[in-house]
Amino acid sequence: MNPLLSPFSIRHNWTFCPADQTDREPGNAPIRYSREAEALKAIGQIGMIGSVQIGRLFGFQRRHVRRMLYDKKLVQHTLVKNKNPIPVFTLGSRGAKLLNFPEPNVRTWTTERILKSLVFFQFCCALNDKQKAFQIHTAPQPFTGKVTIGQDDRSVLILREPMEGLDDALRQTAAPIIVIAESLEQVQPLSHLLTNAKLLLDEDLKGDYRFYRWYNGEWIK
Repeated sequence: MNPLLSPFSIRHNWTFCPADQTDREPGNAPIRYSREAEALKAIGQIGMIGSVQIGRLFGFQRRHVRRMLYDKKLVQHTLVKNKNPIPVFTLGSRGAKLLNFPEPNVRTWTTERILKSLVFFQFCCALNDKQKAFQIHTAPQPFTGKVTIGQDDRSVLILREPMEGLDDALRQTAAPIIVIAESLEQVQPLSHLLTNAKLLLDEDLKGDYRFYRWYNGEWIK
């Protein structure tokens, strides 16, 4: 496997092993922790979060996550990358009931759908390190989610393969956009529709990022 691939590249060998949810009774557990309702809402809106991300973004320790799993606020699944298992979480029956959200039907989710959720939360982790105060919201397809910073809303477009139909969707979108791609080559075919967008690559999410912007026919930082 190419060592230069992003950890979130769709070109890794991915296998998703959803949890067996035979006991779906939601229970009556209350909200217990600071930021728990915020975390559950964000996960419900976006779809799926990784075990490192939930700690980094919301400050949960393992004991907090274990309790949320016990309370059925979260469900733990396994995402396997090149034979390496990664714990991932979706909204559980109690979490869905508390927020009046539908329970996610993860067995129908594609690898692309799962990776986009994880990349979105990786971006939120990087944004949290840099910005602190922001909100997470849902966004219509083809966007994975939206972030609000002060009065500024940005829909987040995450590019994995394939990209069919994106041209028409972007032509009909007036919202400010943040694009996250694996490489500059991947975003190039859409650049003419993203001239007002801000762009990040997966590798930028490791630290204190700077956005690319479209200028004189190329993406520059």
